[in-house]
Amino acid sequence: LSLSLSLADSLPPVPAGRGAVCPGKPPPVRRIVMDNYSGSGDNPAAYGLSYPARTLASRVAEKEAHQFLVGTHTLKERNEIHVIEYKEETEQVECAAVYSHPGEIWQLEASSSNKDLFGTVYTDKKLSGYKCSLWKLTDAPPPNEETNVAGVEDSQNIEQLTPLRHVGDLKGHSGPINTLRWSVLEEGDDTGTEAVVTLDSKNIRWWNLDKGADTTLDEKRCLKSPEIPGLSAGCFDPHHEKMFVAASKQSISCWDFRSNKPGVTVADAHLGRILDLDFNPNHPYHILSCGEDMLARFWDIRKEKQPLLVLGGHTHWIWSVRFNRYHDQLVLSSGTDSNVNLWSIVSCSSAPVGDLFDTSMDLGGGEKKDEEKNDDLSGEKEGDKLIKRYEGHRDSVYAIAWSSDAWVFASLSFDGTVVVNNVPQSEKYKILL
Repeated sequence: LSLSLSLADSLPPVPAGRGAVCPGKPPPVRRIVMDNYSGSGDNPAAYGLSYPARTLASRVAEKEAHQFLVGTHTLKERNEIHVIEYKEETEQVECAAVYSHPGEIWQLEASSSNKDLFGTVYTDKKLSGYKCSLWKLTDAPPPNEETNVAGVEDSQNIEQLTPLRHVGDLKGHSGPINTLRWSVLEEGDDTGTEAVVTLDSKNIRWWNLDKGADTTLDEKRCLKSPEIPGLSAGCFDPHHEKMFVAASKQSISCWDFRSNKPGVTVADAHLGRILDLDFNPNHPYHILSCGEDMLARFWDIRKEKQPLLVLGGHTHWIWSVRFNRYHDQLVLSSGTDSNVNLWSIVSCSSAPVGDLFDTSMDLGGGEKKDEEKNDDLSGEKEGDKLIKRYEGHRDSVYAIAWSSDAWVFASLSFDGTVVVNNVPQSEKYKILL
């Protein structure tokens, strides 16, 4: 069961920890208008699942549409993968397909070169533990206009859902798998392989996947870190081959898969556990971290003693941070305070300085007085600002993702609500013109 909504006033109330659940046959698609969003292209759109969800990924290899994968997180034996698409012309989110998936889905990551290939971390009740597998989307029946679900009037009848094609399992982890990351391949890359990294509390495993061979999974490296326990998050270094950055409790370490040893370490990078990391795709050595201390920090790993910039803007844990792949001054953060923040951080980006600077606005959108200080930025530099705070979610926002396009992004809260937004046109024109 799914609902396709275009927001405009407020999201309809949903029970805590649940999506927009409608027993039996779903009602017609509803369109709602939000007062606090105005201007063409600035209206958010929402999609509701009938089950809780905590993982979302952009189909970055799909260049012709804004598509995202969403995985449910329910104790039922079978869960769902929804393929959803944002339509710019109608400002609505539509369901393209729904697939059945075993176990609660904890993480989901899509291939950067094959639009049908993705990986999931999920609970396997038979093994009484966690499992990581790669899958391929198969041809699904066209969506039913009346239900907006791919050929299924009631998706709670899981047996009717389209099955995924199992590619292979990434084995060897003995505990919870905290991270699944796919390598970022440049367009035109012809190396013939992609890399996937999986991470548990003590091990980092590197896997190669041949592009043309669906079942060729080759574990190239396994880094063991008994001296650095508690690995919790990680990301690829897109600028240096065989490099991976991982968080261990409150610290950040750079790992070289050629030497199988950690390199630079940023000790005590946060006051609490680090929950997510992202590498600047356009600026070498620059990473972004966030965690339980309600802060996001920008780092130059060559100067690990002090962060370049510290972001606040959240009142509880910051669960996820993401750089924009095309305009790295655009940064997203989301957290368990139910908010999503869109930032313009020019000082830590590869963007040219000058025209992008606009220090006349404060975080509330009003004129900033000379004596006022931006409490959400520590070490604030000219041009760094919070563009907009999105408050449409009603539950913890565990996942955010940029579309394959530069201006569209999606966020997912635990109640199963996906909200898709656009970068405000005023900010877009400021970057482009």
